[in-house]
Amino acid sequence: MIGMNSTYIAYPWGRWIKWGVIALVIIIVASLFGGTYNSLVQANQRVKSTWSQVENAMQRRSDAIINMVETVKGEVQLEKDIIDKITAARSVVMDKNASKADKISADSQMRSIVVLMEDNPEIKAHESFENLQVLIEGAENRVYRARMDYNEAVEAYNTKVTRFPGSIFARLMGFKEMDYFEASPDAKETPKVKF
Repeated sequence: MIGMNSTYIAYPWGRWIKWGVIALVIIIVASLFGGTYNSLVQANQRVKSTWSQVENAMQRRSDAIINMVETVKGEVQLEKDIIDKITAARSVVMDKNASKADKISADSQMRSIVVLMEDNPEIKAHESFENLQVLIEGAENRVYRARMDYNEAVEAYNTKVTRFPGSIFARLMGFKEMDYFEASPDAKETPKVKF
C-alpha cells in the first residue's frame, strides 16, 4: 500500500511539472519571437535612416553645387557643357519620383564630372571652377561616407534576417534582405568626356 500512495501523491506533481514546462517553453518562444521582431524592426529602420542620409548628402551636394554653378555661369561660358551636366544630374537628385537607380546614375555622373575637371587644366585655371571643384570634392566625401554607413546598416540588417534563428522569424514576419548601394555600371569605367 505504501507504494500506491507514493505513486498517487507523485502524480499531481507530475502534472504541475508538465504544465510548468509547457508554460516555460511558451514564454521562451514568445520572448525569442518578440526580441527577434524588435531587433529586425530596429535594423530595418536603421537601413531606412541611413538611406535618407545618403539622399540628404546627395541633396546637400546638389544644392551647394547648383549655387556655386550659378556664380560660375556669369563668369565663364567655355565650361557650359560641364554646367549643363551638373544641372542635369542635380535635377535627377532633386526629383522625388526618381528611382533609386536613377539617383545612383546621377551620383555616378557627378563623380565623372570631378574626373573631367581634374583632367582638364584649362578648367582649373579659373578660380571659380577651382572653388567648385573643392566644393564637389567635399560633397563627394560626404556622399561617400553616407553610402558606407548605408551599406553597413544593410549588412547588419541582412545578417539578422539570414542568421538562425532570426531567419525563421524574419520569413514568418515578411522581412527580406535589402540591396546594398552599388555603383552604377558606368562608374566602373573611366568617363570619356569631350568638349
